[in-house]
Amino acid sequence: MKDSARLFDFQAVNEDMVRRLFSAFDPKASITQVSPLTKGMSTSNYALRTDSGSRYVLRIYPANNDHSGIEAAAYQYAKTKIRTPEIFFFDDSKQIISFSYLIMVFIEGSTLGDFIAENEGCPDHVVHRIGSSLALLHQTKYSHMALLDEHLQIAGQLESFASQYYTLLNGLAGTHIQPSTKEKCMQFLADHAELVERIADKHVFSHGDFIFSNIMVTPSLEPCFIDYEYCFAAPVFYDIGKFFRTRTQVERYIGADTIAAFEEGYNRNAREPLPGEWYALSKLADISTMLHLINKSQIPDGWGSAINGEIEKNLKLLAGEAEPLLDK
Repeated sequence: MKDSARLFDFQAVNEDMVRRLFSAFDPKASITQVSPLTKGMSTSNYALRTDSGSRYVLRIYPANNDHSGIEAAAYQYAKTKIRTPEIFFFDDSKQIISFSYLIMVFIEGSTLGDFIAENEGCPDHVVHRIGSSLALLHQTKYSHMALLDEHLQIAGQLESFASQYYTLLNGLAGTHIQPSTKEKCMQFLADHAELVERIADKHVFSHGDFIFSNIMVTPSLEPCFIDYEYCFAAPVFYDIGKFFRTRTQVERYIGADTIAAFEEGYNRNAREPLPGEWYALSKLADISTMLHLINKSQIPDGWGSAINGEIEKNLKLLAGEAEPLLDK
């Protein structure tokens, strides 16, 4: 699958408005360059350069999907645990513009996906660091799957992970995949309910959108996680499943060594080590995650077929590992 399709339109603002927004943070600075960063699914981002040479990112939130307060809190939380971009200014008053926005430091480097494609692979120590950093984020526990408020406290309980599969498959998401794929999912879930229960055994602070385009690799090969707007309380396998979802352009570079490096890094900082069958459990968790993406009447072109194919791949992997998993 590709991470590039947008869920919300890119919000175009002219340079005069950009300068007004920035002046609320630093009225003395002069903006010399404004460059739209069109990648992303929800927010509208601009790279800014000032006359001093400093670089920033202006991040504007969609009006009907404003997670700005939660994301600002999540960045502060992450800053206490891992390398995190600094947030300089946050404004949700909507007095200058009818959207919430923040200003943060610009991270030099490439997204993980671009880095892997350009270098035809990723050093194990970088993957190890990604795993260890994710484990640090996951150290905060919650009692159940839930939305979070602007203090990162539980704001509203979500449907249990175990029942989500059936709700999604019997809802709009199920109409966008092949009937045969839906039937296979239903049968697997019926035959292996224990696996689903194991996924939902523990809940932690989840990044919520832990995909390659939300992981920056700096010139010094340090990973840096960005875009926390969808953070919530979820099983650890939610983020891991998203991380190991197929990326067409780089999949050939993700092998057993990559998986092993991630596991070793994660377990180094984890409150509890991953179980031996963690990779397969994350693939099962990601089926629910992908179904959520298409649980609506209208979806972007190609999403249904791409997710159908990914679900089929996950089911094949699980069919080969399900019995041994149950024995462990």
